[in-house]
Amino acid sequence: MDTRQIAIIAPRGTIRRFATAGAINTLLFWILWEILRLSPALELFSETGVWAIAWIISCTIAHFTHRYFTFDGRKDVKTTMIGAFTVYAIGGALSTISYEFLVSNLEFQIRLIFVINMLIWGLFTWASMRWFVFEYDE
Repeated sequence: MDTRQIAIIAPRGTIRRFATAGAINTLLFWILWEILRLSPALELFSETGVWAIAWIISCTIAHFTHRYFTFDGRKDVKTTMIGAFTVYAIGGALSTISYEFLVSNLEFQIRLIFVINMLIWGLFTWASMRWFVFEYDE
């Protein structure tokens, strides 16, 4: 599929394009989270701690994915990096709190909690990145 077809199906800045890039970012995050959960890090940092570590690492990858695929590189990378990490810091802190809340208060399977939490914070991240970080406007 060429870039024109992708632009028709999922134009830059749309939730569809964000979700496509986000699916890849989420897969990387999930793999890292699972690896940390299987490692001694789980004992050392707790469920919430390994969530936060995986979140921080995946945010760096996600910034560049969204910069080059979801939105565009019109704004200076330093500016978007600072903005993205602000969004990711807020989302990371709040998603960690909501993850802890869900883990502590629901009897759901841990991976269902993962999906619920990622969907909530994915929407927050898309809106924040589109309107505040990249200030994307077709």
